[in-house]
Amino acid sequence: MYTINELIHDLESFNIWVASLNKIEDRLFFMPIAEGKWSIAEIISHITFWDQYILEEMLPLMKPNADIQSIEFEPLNQKAAKYALSGVSSQDLINRQLEMRTKVVSALKEKTEEDFFAAFTLNGEKTDEYSGEPHSMFNYLASFVWHDNHHKKQIEEFLD
Repeated sequence: MYTINELIHDLESFNIWVASLNKIEDRLFFMPIAEGKWSIAEIISHITFWDQYILEEMLPLMKPNADIQSIEFEPLNQKAAKYALSGVSSQDLINRQLEMRTKVVSALKEKTEEDFFAAFTLNGEKTDEYSGEPHSMFNYLASFVWHDNHHKKQIEEFLD
C-alpha cells in the first residue's frame, strides 16, 4: 500500500528530475513537444502554478468534513502557459518550480496522518472518482504524483 512517506518522497524527488532539465537548450525548452501541445517551459510553469494553488488555496481548506470547491482548471492552465512564454528564462522557470515544490513538501512534512486522511467533500463529491476512496489530502496529492509522472513521460518522449 502506498504510504504518506512514499507520497512525500515522490513529490520531493520530482525536483531532482526538474533540476536535470537545466541542461536542455532554450530552443528545445520553448518548442512545443508536439503539434498543438505545450512546450517544456509551459508544462513546468503549469506544474508550478498548480503547486502554488495546492499550497496556498487547497491545503488550508483540507479539514475534516470541509466542503471544498476547486477552481476551474483551464484559466489556471492558460495563465501558467502565458507566463512561460512571457520572456522568463528557462532557468527562472526551473528555479521557480524547484522552490514551489520544496514549499509544498515542507508544508506536507508538518502534517499529521490524521491531516492526510481527513475526509472532505470536493466539488460536491465525497468520493474520489479515480480511487473510489473518500476525498482526502492523501488522495488529492496522489493524483498530482500521477500528474507529475504524466508530464515527465511526455517531456522524456519528446527529448528522446
